[in-house]
Amino acid sequence: MKKGFSLAIGALIIGLAGCSAQPPKADTSAYTKLGVQWMQNSGEYDALAYQAFNNAKLAFLKNKVRGKKNAVIVDLDETMIDNSAYAAWQVANHKPYSSATWAEWVKAKQAKEIPGAVAFSNFVVKHGGEMFYISNRRVSGYAPTVENLKALGFPQVDAKHLLLREKTSDKAARVNAVKAQGYHIALMMGDNLDDFGSDVYHKTNAERRAFVEQHKQNYGTKWIVLPNPNYGSFTHAGDVALKPWDGK
Repeated sequence: MKKGFSLAIGALIIGLAGCSAQPPKADTSAYTKLGVQWMQNSGEYDALAYQAFNNAKLAFLKNKVRGKKNAVIVDLDETMIDNSAYAAWQVANHKPYSSATWAEWVKAKQAKEIPGAVAFSNFVVKHGGEMFYISNRRVSGYAPTVENLKALGFPQVDAKHLLLREKTSDKAARVNAVKAQGYHIALMMGDNLDDFGSDVYHKTNAERRAFVEQHKQNYGTKWIVLPNPNYGSFTHAGDVALKPWDGK
């Protein structure tokens, strides 16, 4: 009885210890390592970017309306500018994303051009369009963002055309503000479905896939999507488990 009681108490202590112990936090930076390596080093990434912007030129020319003010609305991060050096820093230092370190990165003004982005932007302006950069960078980073973009050669980088986040990351209000000025939206570009409207904002991945299916005729014609292997809204939209082959 004594031995059995001791074993039971021991098991209880172990069980309670197991319940109270906090599992180590996963090093989420490791999840992005392959994506960062692919983005920074592969010819395939550059090829996809050039393909997107070449297609975007054709789509803009096709969609612009004579006699109207034609706008192209683009996201910034991982659409027009490359922040993979910040992601690589996260991986190298085992650091998760934080608003503080991201703010330091923005202040550093070291983002690079996505291949083809500057040439495309100048093409739009040359052919009578206007570029509107609608980004979820915070307005506190406006000045360094302007300096970064201008140094890279992007046109029309000013208070009218660069719309950063003030209250919400839902871009619908800022897009509507451009429309309210009488602009025809000839083309939109982004790396996240949220860049193309609020219909998928805070929705599940199943709903986001349904949105894509519903609007499949717009991809490559009115909407151009850039690849982003490092992060995105899908990661916190549920249903991200792997779906492996069952071996049959």
